[in-house]
Amino acid sequence: MYIISAVCYSQTKTSTADVIADNIQTLTKNHNLDNVYIQTSKNIYETQEDLWFKAYVLDSQSFIPSLRSKILFVQLIEDQTDKVAWEEKYEIENGFVSGHLYLDDSLKPGSYTLAVYSSASFYKGIKSFNSAARINILKSINDKPRSQSKASQKDTDLNFTLFPEGGNMVSGIQNKIAFKALDSKGLPVDVSGKLYENNIAVLDFKSVHVGMGSFLFEPKSNSKYHIELSNKTSYPLPQIFNRGTVLHLLSNDNNFAVFNVQNSGSAIKENVFLRVQSRGIVYSVAIGVLEDKLTIRIPLKELPQGIAEVTLFNENIEPIAERLIYVNQQKKLNIEALLDKSEYKKREKASLKIKVTDENNQPVIANLGVSVVDQLYINKSDSRTIMSHYYLSSQLNSKVYDPGYYFNKDNTNKDSALDLLLLTQGWRRYIWNENNLKEHNILFKTILSDSISGNLGLENPNKKNSEAIPKIVMVFTSDPLKGQDIFTANPNGTFSITPNHLKMGEGENLFIKPMTADKPKHVIAIKDNSFDIINSSRKEIAGNYPVDKLVKENFDDISKTLMRLDHLQKLDEVVIGDKKKKVFRNKYLGTLDSLSRLNSGNSDFVCLEGGPSRPILNCFMNNHHEGKTRAPKNGEKVVVLLGKNREILGTDYPHQNYYGTSEIIYKNPDQDLTEEQLLKKFNLKMIKGYYGKREFYEAVYDQVTINDPFPDYRNTLFWKSDVITNEKGEAVVDFYCSDIDTIFLGQIEAVNAGGLLGMGNFKLKVAAKEN
Repeated sequence: MYIISAVCYSQTKTSTADVIADNIQTLTKNHNLDNVYIQTSKNIYETQEDLWFKAYVLDSQSFIPSLRSKILFVQLIEDQTDKVAWEEKYEIENGFVSGHLYLDDSLKPGSYTLAVYSSASFYKGIKSFNSAARINILKSINDKPRSQSKASQKDTDLNFTLFPEGGNMVSGIQNKIAFKALDSKGLPVDVSGKLYENNIAVLDFKSVHVGMGSFLFEPKSNSKYHIELSNKTSYPLPQIFNRGTVLHLLSNDNNFAVFNVQNSGSAIKENVFLRVQSRGIVYSVAIGVLEDKLTIRIPLKELPQGIAEVTLFNENIEPIAERLIYVNQQKKLNIEALLDKSEYKKREKASLKIKVTDENNQPVIANLGVSVVDQLYINKSDSRTIMSHYYLSSQLNSKVYDPGYYFNKDNTNKDSALDLLLLTQGWRRYIWNENNLKEHNILFKTILSDSISGNLGLENPNKKNSEAIPKIVMVFTSDPLKGQDIFTANPNGTFSITPNHLKMGEGENLFIKPMTADKPKHVIAIKDNSFDIINSSRKEIAGNYPVDKLVKENFDDISKTLMRLDHLQKLDEVVIGDKKKKVFRNKYLGTLDSLSRLNSGNSDFVCLEGGPSRPILNCFMNNHHEGKTRAPKNGEKVVVLLGKNREILGTDYPHQNYYGTSEIIYKNPDQDLTEEQLLKKFNLKMIKGYYGKREFYEAVYDQVTINDPFPDYRNTLFWKSDVITNEKGEAVVDFYCSDIDTIFLGQIEAVNAGGLLGMGNFKLKVAAKEN
């Protein structure tokens, strides 16, 4: 018997099917959250180079570029110590961020996490966090990168878990039992074993994909069962119920998912409802009458690609079986990348044509991130991609081993392996599960903001100064061309620094100043504590970064990478300036420093009667030493005259009536103010704007420069985070090869306005010039 009908939810909300659908859709009605993925130009870097990245800030349900958040908070975290090595704010523009950061030479070599947060993606109540990229930083020939593989050492601690399909094992019905084996580090372990009934072996089984597998059998309520693995460890089976319902997936293709529902221990007919939902949106509720067996076919045409939760309810709206399935892998962006040549010479120009189509082979306008990188700078153990992130890893409250495997078309068993993965996750791990959504709505609390709050108030508040005074604030930068903003704070003095202000201060600092009368004096209180909030919160949230796949150790590749580093010739940063003069990072602060010195009112001087190396501070009769005086230098050694401070005129020694001298180090506080002191003196506050933008360097060679003797060791030939295809779904990018003759890997990741995702790869070979 097939039940193909689905309920339309625009009808009156009185039927049981409508209630079942509304139960979950009500929970997600105000679920206005974002999901952030970060793409990096590569994942092995050297110090003293730029790390280029693109962040995709998408709606968590539709995967459409989101306009909710305006600020992306970015941290570089050293994995070994969990210490933040670097943090800045970036502007989110229409759901995307094009950014970079400089990897300073002071960074220790090792493994780092580049984590990204926004006000709509990082919040209190979140169970796991996966908006991050793992990178390795190398410094010298003596450094070894974070292992690109793991040795296959035997682990005596084994975690073996059984997962009955649908949730429960029921007596008298054939059950599908999935299993998963992990070692103490969470890495998969291939296992084999036997199922025993009353201590008699009844079937053999073994894992078929990274420690996972399944078997079918019909349990009996009066028998005892256990499993014994080949290593002689034993495990009991889950509880066997005398009565119950089993939900079994028969088939799953691009059109339908077919389920077998079987009941045990009852011959009473009852209505059952099979709900299918994905990311909190119910797509169908099938209705049938179950006596002992029932086959239900669910249409999949309207569902997006990704995980779907299938839940079987009885007529009392109680869930009696649940299962996760993966649907519609064909619903994606197909990316074709064609180079104009099969092989290139050093410094030769390459032209890449990209074409993007949908599942119906129709052209698509898409937003792409494109990189072309030396293959030695790609960590082959990290298979994370835009598709594995959005469709899989971020949808489960657990770490997924080698998630990229399930989206690689070269893996012929990827569909069956993906089904095993979902069978061994447990349906409660799906973040859109009804119970998880209920818990989320209770615990949910926004903790980050796209604005920074401040307050303008009296420095010394008292009753005499309590009359209403207009509280006006000015926000400006060092660059007068960027303009300024003058506005009135709320009557209680509160105001906000907005993303527009941070944009004004992009690449530098913002200054905030009261524009009130000098008396009574008003001061501003403001602090950007966003990263303090992030640091305190992330320690309470489990990291959910995918588990690296096991790959064969290739020390030759690692050595080549490090040798490549050793051959690079880098120029140290050169700073030219007067060491005796204090230099401020912000030119406006430098101006304030000069102004402070000019208006200090300090009349100190030194005369040079004792010689250039023995200046006398405030010596008698300045006019007597006309032309031989100057202002004292802060920090220099000067002579102080001790005595009556009077001179005897008409003698050759005008200073003969003093009691002695003393040497001191001259210090004028007005000439050595810190940034904090300068800001306080001029009644200013300073906060950082957005981190500055920078263009990726693209070498260009012509007939003259191609013969430049200076070596070109670029390992990243091309990076562009905002390649947009035209109406034909096409885009063309050009770039020049370097002097490295090797294989370069091209990586393309994309999203379109409708929330379709895609990825593509290609290889580029550079050979030495012909003699």
